[in-house]
Amino acid sequence: MSAVPASAIGFRSNSLASSKAWVINGFLWFSLCVYAWSRWVFGPYFVQNTTGRDLAPDWYVDLARAVEVLSVVASGVILYKFVVKPKRTTGRLSFDGLFFLGGWMMYIQEPWINWTSVQFLYSTVFVNFGCWCGYIPGWSSPNPEKIPVALIAWGGAYLWVVAFPGWLGSRFMTWLHRRYSQFSGAQLIGVTYLGFVCFTFLMESIFLRTELFSYASTIPSLTMFAGTKHQFPIYEVLSWSGNYTGLASIHFFRDDQGRSFVERGVDRLKLPDRLTTFARFLAIMGACQLSMLITYNLPYQLWALHAGPLLPAFEEYRTAGLCGPKTDYACPDPSLPIARRSSPTNRIEVDPNAKPTAP
Repeated sequence: MSAVPASAIGFRSNSLASSKAWVINGFLWFSLCVYAWSRWVFGPYFVQNTTGRDLAPDWYVDLARAVEVLSVVASGVILYKFVVKPKRTTGRLSFDGLFFLGGWMMYIQEPWINWTSVQFLYSTVFVNFGCWCGYIPGWSSPNPEKIPVALIAWGGAYLWVVAFPGWLGSRFMTWLHRRYSQFSGAQLIGVTYLGFVCFTFLMESIFLRTELFSYASTIPSLTMFAGTKHQFPIYEVLSWSGNYTGLASIHFFRDDQGRSFVERGVDRLKLPDRLTTFARFLAIMGACQLSMLITYNLPYQLWALHAGPLLPAFEEYRTAGLCGPKTDYACPDPSLPIARRSSPTNRIEVDPNAKPTAP
């Protein structure tokens, strides 16, 4: 199934200023990735967080290892099919190859959901080397280096759980356009978004029921199964589906030369072939980053400000030393101050002899 030229639904490609802006945006994101990941890997915090790992049941350890193997295999298949094979055949990276590599780089934002407070719990059972968030300018919540972001499982997942569904969404939009040629671009996006809502709900229901990750602190009135380890915030589905739709749109809306709307005019930059390809990658990757930032991570910080307390039912291999009794910080609770990296603690010591104040 070939892509439908974006010119057929109102998109054309000839803006030099636009292409420069997208390339610069991508370069800034690329620089952030290089800076944060290199500081993390070569710094003192690139160590495994194994807090509470020995408390995990055997079935969970086996599941984690199986997911890691699956992630390696699935990532390898995608990289070969969309990146390596076309490069060997044509001598250059294909658009799909650039798209998947750009989507893979979104991994930099994976733990940003915890920017202001602990909202999402990983597991120290997975192979991890802590987190790079302490090197992200403006990071707010404490102990960012301890977030156990699964390097193998979730690092690879940005190919097969994030970029690949975005690619499938583009194929779905192509089918919709051919089946319902009267649909406008906005209608294609709207129908695709609804499809992703269903897909995201099913996928994350499986992840949550198998406890691959958990939503630690949510808004109870907007959460399914609130108060349980499987609690599922509805607003997460709405936001993440927006990210999927953004990725699908980046892939789908291309001109008659097969260039996405963020690459408009990139050939007019008059760069050598390899730099032109790199510029195209930067434009695509930067657009993917903005998709996740705008539709998911920024809105989630608003939800976090109104979330309820972190459930006491979560095991130590989930809280991972980020907060709780054995740490300097109490876990998120509306009755407590929001912890900051610069504050020594957010605990409130209550004097048992203090007299209650008048209402």
